[in-house]
Amino acid sequence: MRPNAVLLMALLIVSAGMLVAGCTAPGGDGTQPTPTETITTPTETQTPLETETPMMTETPLETGTPTGTETPAATETTGVTTAATTAAGGEVATVDIVADNMAFDTSTITVPAGAEVTMVFDNQDDGILHNVAVYTDSSATEEIFVGETITGPETTTYTFTAPEEPGTYFFRCDVHPQQMTGDFIVE
Repeated sequence: MRPNAVLLMALLIVSAGMLVAGCTAPGGDGTQPTPTETITTPTETQTPLETETPMMTETPLETGTPTGTETPAATETTGVTTAATTAAGGEVATVDIVADNMAFDTSTITVPAGAEVTMVFDNQDDGILHNVAVYTDSSATEEIFVGETITGPETTTYTFTAPEEPGTYFFRCDVHPQQMTGDFIVE
């Protein structure tokens, strides 16, 4: 055997011995260390306890012309909300609203008081800016929520908290505040 091969073989044998020795407990008595227990704490999750069926309202377009859009099977009309009571006692409302032909597809949005509102806004007007903003009244001086303005055709999702106090509030497109308006009803 060559001297280099003998040296390499000796190093491999010593390395293997050190590897085996490293697998024993620090005392060298061949026993394995006691495993430690790992506890995983789940993150906060809210599971719906019950589902409420919200009062549905249908309101024709102010122009009287259809939007030409189909609504999902789970929603009877666009702009209708869905609410669910969560374990924390808060409510969740999902609202779909469409802007088409310089008009919203609904003039009424109804949500539970204090609900976390998720609003899916579909601006179908090609090349035209629109948004959805909610105010305390039609003077639009005190805002509750102002959504980002988007150029159509585009869809965006807004999230905000509805007022705790039941009542009739006001929503509009800030770009077209005279013709694109409606009632934001909190129950």
